[in-house]
Amino acid sequence: MRKLALVLSGLILLAAGGAALQISQIEFDLQVNQGESYNLTFYVKNDAETSQTVIAYLGDWDRDIDGKNRFYKPGTIARSLCAWLDVEPKRVTLESGEVQRYTATLTIPPREEIPLDGTYWGIIFVQGEPRPVNQGGTTVMAIERFGIKVYATIAGTERSSGEVEKLEVSPTSGGYSVTVYYTNTGNVHQRVTGTVAVLDRTGNEVETIPLPEFPILPGATRRLTAELPALSRGVYLVQAVLDYGGEVKVAGLKVLRIR
Repeated sequence: MRKLALVLSGLILLAAGGAALQISQIEFDLQVNQGESYNLTFYVKNDAETSQTVIAYLGDWDRDIDGKNRFYKPGTIARSLCAWLDVEPKRVTLESGEVQRYTATLTIPPREEIPLDGTYWGIIFVQGEPRPVNQGGTTVMAIERFGIKVYATIAGTERSSGEVEKLEVSPTSGGYSVTVYYTNTGNVHQRVTGTVAVLDRTGNEVETIPLPEFPILPGATRRLTAELPALSRGVYLVQAVLDYGGEVKVAGLKVLRIR
């Protein structure tokens, strides 16, 4: 969905094309200490021509193996921070063009209560009223909802690590498809970059394909694919190298024999 950025009284408000709500923030990424509280502020504007009631509530989320977001009730995932997060106002009616300030309070429990390590996360949903939308000549009722992701990493407890669990190479009509399975084995969320390279028997690179940067949560596995062109007969080494921002990069290897 196309994103538009609008400026209102010094605030940057983000909205999907044709949206009736605009929002100033899509993510908070915090370094926190146990036993302390943090206030997070964001703004919502009603861009519809009429007034509407807006609700705010919490949820949990993660990503599937292909990186698609999945949403759950608060407290579902092991590293949920929803029990420590509150947002106000939870329900408000906004007139057309009106801007509402929201405050989310994140209170990290003290270490004596529960020792924590690494990254915890949740999401704040802001949802408008159902409104009619024309789709291909048919009017349907659509509910507009934004999600503001909140990450909290306990300072001084970070442990970043990862591994390439598996590397698969399969023939296609025009060449070969390489599938890489990367797992975040650390306790913090990561942004990972990488490449897939094909080496010949002498170690020279025949082909190198960059992998798109991707985010990954602690304990999660991500599946990525790269398409290789047709190769001449011979023995090759397919190598996937992933960089998660640590001191070393991780790699997966696969021998490819073409007869």
